[in-house]
Amino acid sequence: METTLGIIEGFYGKLYTKRQRESLCSFASKNGYSYYIYAPKNDRSLRRAWMDDFTEEQSKKLKTFSSFCHAHGMKFGIGISPLGVTEELDRKLPVLYKKIDTAIKEFNTDIIAILFDDIKLYTKDEGVKQKQIVKDIFKRLKGKEIRLIFCPTYYSFDPILDKVFGTRPEDYFEQITEDLPSDIEIFWTGNKVLSKSITREDIENINHRFNRKVTIWDNYPVNDGKFISKKIYTREFSCREKLDGTVLSHAVNPMLEANLTKIALSTLPLCYQEKTESDIGKYRLEQIKKLFKSDNSKLIEYLNLLNDEGIESLNEKQQKDLRKICEKQKTAAAKEIIDFLNGVYKFDPACLTS
Repeated sequence: METTLGIIEGFYGKLYTKRQRESLCSFASKNGYSYYIYAPKNDRSLRRAWMDDFTEEQSKKLKTFSSFCHAHGMKFGIGISPLGVTEELDRKLPVLYKKIDTAIKEFNTDIIAILFDDIKLYTKDEGVKQKQIVKDIFKRLKGKEIRLIFCPTYYSFDPILDKVFGTRPEDYFEQITEDLPSDIEIFWTGNKVLSKSITREDIENINHRFNRKVTIWDNYPVNDGKFISKKIYTREFSCREKLDGTVLSHAVNPMLEANLTKIALSTLPLCYQEKTESDIGKYRLEQIKKLFKSDNSKLIEYLNLLNDEGIESLNEKQQKDLRKICEKQKTAAAKEIIDFLNGVYKFDPACLTS
C-alpha cells in the first residue's frame, strides 16, 4: 500500500485518559496505521494557551506517550494551533518556534502539524502570512527527518467554513500554495467538513489545485459536533475506494469514545486493500464481537441505531435495555456506552463547525 494511514486526535471535548490513548495507539499500530498526531482542541498547551511553556506535567505526559508510540512502531506527532500568531508576528512567531523546538528536542517528535483550522482570518491576505510561517518552519526543520503538515483555515470547499469564519478570499488557495515547497503536506477533509464520500476524482481535483498529493484529515468517525455528538459511529468506512497512491496520507479523527472508535478505525485499511463491502461489513461485526467479548444481536441492533439515528431514537425502555446489556458486559467499550447514555460525552460549544 502506497498511502500511509494515521490517527489525528484533533477533536473538541473530553480528553482521553493515558490508558485510553495508549490503548488506541496500540490498536492502531496492529491494524495498519503508522503514526499518531496528538492535537486535541481542548489541550490548552496546544491551542488556547499555546504561547505558554509546556508545564512539567504536560512535558512528562508527552514524553511518555511519544516513547509509547515509538515502542509500538508508530511515529509521534504534535499539532499546534497558534491562535492570533499573524496579528503580532514579531512577538508571537519566536514563541511558536520555541514551542516546536521543545517538541522536537524533548519529546522526540516525528511530525509537526501547524493547524490554522477553526481560526478566523484577520486580513484578506491571511493565507500569504500562514504560508510564510509554514515556509519558515520548513526551513528550520531542514536536515531533520520530520514531516511538516499544514492545515489551512479553509480545509474543504464546505460553505459552513465561510459561514463561521467569514467568506474566504477568492484567491485563498493560491495564497497558501504559491511557492510552497512540495514536501510540505496539506490537510484536506474532502469536499465537506464531514465528508460522507471521498472519491479519487475529488482528490485528483484538489491535488491538481494544490500541486501536491494531499493528506486527508478524515472527520469520520469523530462525534464532537452539536448533532454528531448524539451518535456513536461504529459503521465501517465506506465511499473511500481507489484512493491508494492518489492520497499521500490518510489521518483519521477518532470519536471521543476511545474504545468504541476502534470498530470503525479497523475497517479503513480494508478500503485501501479494496475489499468488498460485504467483507468489510463482516470484519466490522468481528471487531464488535472482540471488543465486547460478545456477539449479542440486540447490542449490534442498538449500535446500528446509535450510528444511524442517534440517542434520540431510543425511547426510555430501549435505553434501559441497552444499559442493562452493557452493565453485564464489564468491558471498556460497554462502559463508554453507559457513559454516553449518562451524558459524559456532551457537546462542547467550542466546536464551531458543528
